[in-house]
This record gives sequence, C-alpha cells and structure tokens, in this order.
Amino acid sequence: MTTPNDALDFYPTPDSLAFDMVHSLLEKKPNGWTIYPRPILEPSAGDGALARQVHSLVFNVRHDHKTGEVNFYDKDKARNAELDCIELSSDFRAKLKKDGFRVVHDNFLTFRPTTKYAAIVMNPPFSAGAAHLLKALDVMRDGGKIRCLLNAETLRNPCTNERKELAAKLEQLHATIKYIPDAFKNARRTARVEVALVSVDIPDREPVSRIRLELQHETTERLKDNPEFAALVSSDPITAAIERYNAAAEGVRRMYEEYNGIKSLFSSAGADTGKRGDPVMNFTTSYNDSIRALRTIYWKQLFEMPQLFDAMTYEMQQDYHKRLKELENYDFSAYNILTIREEISRNLLSSIDHEIIKLFDDWTNLHYNAEYSKNVHYYNGWCTNSAYKVNRKVIFHCNAFDTYDGRFYPRWNVNEKMAQIERVLHFLDTNGKPYNGDELRSALDAAEKSGQTQKIQLHYFTATFYKKGTCHIEFTNTDVLKSFNLYAGQRKGWLPPTYGKKSYHDMAAADRRVVDSYEGEASYTDTLTRHLIPTQSTFLQLNA
Repeated sequence: MTTPNDALDFYPTPDSLAFDMVHSLLEKKPNGWTIYPRPILEPSAGDGALARQVHSLVFNVRHDHKTGEVNFYDKDKARNAELDCIELSSDFRAKLKKDGFRVVHDNFLTFRPTTKYAAIVMNPPFSAGAAHLLKALDVMRDGGKIRCLLNAETLRNPCTNERKELAAKLEQLHATIKYIPDAFKNARRTARVEVALVSVDIPDREPVSRIRLELQHETTERLKDNPEFAALVSSDPITAAIERYNAAAEGVRRMYEEYNGIKSLFSSAGADTGKRGDPVMNFTTSYNDSIRALRTIYWKQLFEMPQLFDAMTYEMQQDYHKRLKELENYDFSAYNILTIREEISRNLLSSIDHEIIKLFDDWTNLHYNAEYSKNVHYYNGWCTNSAYKVNRKVIFHCNAFDTYDGRFYPRWNVNEKMAQIERVLHFLDTNGKPYNGDELRSALDAAEKSGQTQKIQLHYFTATFYKKGTCHIEFTNTDVLKSFNLYAGQRKGWLPPTYGKKSYHDMAAADRRVVDSYEGEASYTDTLTRHLIPTQSTFLQLNA
C-alpha cells in the first residue's frame, strides 16, 4: 500500500522492534503467572504494524501475512480483543477496519477517553512526537504502562517548551530511554534516523473517595470534641472497631443515597414509552443486604481479636463462627458485643470441662496409631484396674509440612491445634497468668522463618514436628501436666473421693493404695502443699 497523502509522516514500526515493544509490557504477578495488561490503546496505528503485534502476543489473533486481514477463525477473538486504535489518515483507518481492528477516533490529540487503559503502545509521527507522548502521559495519569518510539532528537535537543516539559515529566516518572541507531534502516519505509524507545510504568494512583474524605473529617471533628472518647478509641481495640463499623455503615448509606439519586443517568430510559432498558450500572445487592454483609465482616473480626479469641475454648470459637449468619441481623454495637461477652462467660465453665476431657481422650485413644501407646501410663485406680494418665511425652497427629513442596509451614491447622492445647492447659495452670496467644503465634512464626522443626519452645512444652504428620511434645511445665491428669482422673472417677481433701496418712488404706499407684506419697503431699488441684473457681480466675 502506498503512503496516503494525509500520512506523509508515516514510518511503520519494524516487526522486530514492534515485538520488543509489546513483549516488554508483560508483567509477572505475585503468584508467578505472567500476563499482559489490558485494555491497550494504539493511538497512531498507521497501517497496523504495532497493532498486529498486540493482536498476536496479547490476544493470540493471527493475521494473513500478505493481506494483513484477520485469520477467518480468529475473527471472533479480534472483535473481543481489548485493543483500541486511533489513526489520523482516513485511508489507513479504512485499512485498519478491513484488517479487523477497532478504530475509536481519528486524532489522538483531541481524544477524550472514557475507557481506563492499562497500556499505550505507540509510534507517533516524528514531527509531533513530544505532543503525542505528553498526551499519552495525561491519558495514563492514573496509572499504566507506556511504550513510545520517538525521534531521538526530541529528547536529545529539548529546544522548545514542549520538549522541555516532556523531559521534565519523563524524569519525574523515572522513565527508561533506550537509544536505537538505524532502527528504520531496513524498514518498509526506510529512514536514516536514530530513535528513542521510551518506557514509562506509572504506578496506579490511590483511589480517592469524596464520601470517605467526608467521613474521616467528621470522625476527626467528633473525636476532637470528645477527648475522653478519643482516648478510649485509641486504647481499646473493640471501641475502635465499633467506631470503624459506624463509619463504614454510614459510608454504605451515603453510597446508596448517591446511587439512587443519579442512577437515572445510567439507564436507557425511554422517555416517550416509559420503558426502561438494562442499566449500564446497577447495585445488585440491596442496602439492607449490604449492611448485613458489613456486620458479618466486623463480627468475624471481633471473634478473631485476641481479647475474645484467647478467652474462648476451641469449641466456643467454632460455635461462634458458625453463628455469623445469625449475627448479621444484629448491629455491631457496644450493647450487642457486651451481650455476647456475657454469654461467653456463662458458657465458659462447661466448655472448659468438655475440652479438657476431650483433649485427654484424644491423647489416650490408642486406636489411631500404635505409636500413641507411649502417651499413657497405667495405674490401679479407684475401683478399676484400667486407669491411666498422660506421660510427659505425647505423640499425636499434626501435619506441619506443605503438601506440595514439603516445606515446614506451621500455619492454619498447626497454629489452631497448638493454641487449643495451650488454652486447655492454661485453664489448669493454677499459678499462671491470663492466656496470651500472641506468644504462640510469634514462636511458630519464628520457627517457620528459621526452619526450626525440633524442640520449639512453647508456653508449657516443646514441640517437634515430623514429615510423617505427627507432633511430639514434651512438657517443660510438669505442674500443669499434673493438674491436667488430676482433673481427668477425678472426672472419670479413677481417683478416690478423698483425694485432695485429706492428707496422705489420714486416708483409708484403700485410698492410699490408689495414690501410691498413681504418684506416691511425696508427689501427693507436694500437690496438696502447692495447691495443684484445679477447680472451677480457678478457671474463672484465670479467664478474668
């Protein structure tokens, strides 16, 4: 095709250079996948040299190498490809359309885009390169990639205000510039000219919300007027969460109010017939459903806060997560949170009791694995010969290694399992302090980072993890182990009724025989002296 009279500044991009320009747009995502940004704009498309490379690399659309037209089988892909073209020459616009490209405008310098493009790839007229690149920078001011070919003199010789402005902006945006001599020496339309390949990656601009700015201002003024409440918000995470929820709920209300006030502009209203077509924008979720979803988020966050999460047994944690659907109908307010906390306190004792016995039974259930027989020590109990207690070393199933790559990964179920054990033992720690799960989380994080899998020191024991899916713990706090076995033995009726109520020598002979088999006189006397027998009042005190 001969160069049209309205395109005398037309120099089609050589194929190899066009390939490099488009391929340089490829970006690697955090998950390791590589992807091209889209949609893409080619604002000086000419006869489609750059646009064909975009079709080929980004959208897998093939063109006939002789005619330039889209392959018959790729026409649907070409129609759906997120590539827009602009071309000043009417002859070239006709060819672009014939070759399967979408032409959206004629003069890039007068183009007012409503589409948010992710990339612009361009070879503008050399005589107006500065103006075209400045326009591209303006179009992409909110973020995106630009690849642009310029006559090298445009940058080497900033002799006009326009060129000076361009140079300053490119420096500000940390653009990279590659000078290529004789790039068009063997091109379809040759030129003895050095070109500059300008690459600019503009970071996405942080979105700005007028509603959010208003809410932030109102919150700041409210806290300024009430210093005592402001101090409470800064010191109490739950009060701060309530304040954030109230702001978010008000934000949702204002968004729906704004949408309802302007949505008539978004629909194809038939003024004469009264009929309405499908809206171009629509909130498919009702206001009330959105508020329910917001409540669910905040209730879930509440149960994950350490001051509530660490105060509940594992059984209670699971129960409250199951109740999120019910709680979506309750506002995230101080009253409702207090109601929940009172409910937790009422149910705590029975839940602690159930969880202690469940953990004891899990560790002493020998049917899972023959190796678990090392967990128990048998003794002659009260009216039974098959009583037992947990040894200082315990083995149980707990897989801490990634299924795919085999690396040590003590997250999720491991953290949950260890927290469950520590929390149960904490309720039995008669000389302990209120439980703080942050120590456990920090210890496991440190172990993961260092690759330590053996003898990780936790609050009451060391833990060693094996790739076969087991965990071996060894108690470093023997007092809490003793309290654990005592509680289980008493609840199962394996210890005499006088255990802990009488001194060893004041016991009946039958009761002393049980004590002798269980631990011996010295250990029993130590238990009484140091008050190691847990009670329900101990549970309440430790959870206060």
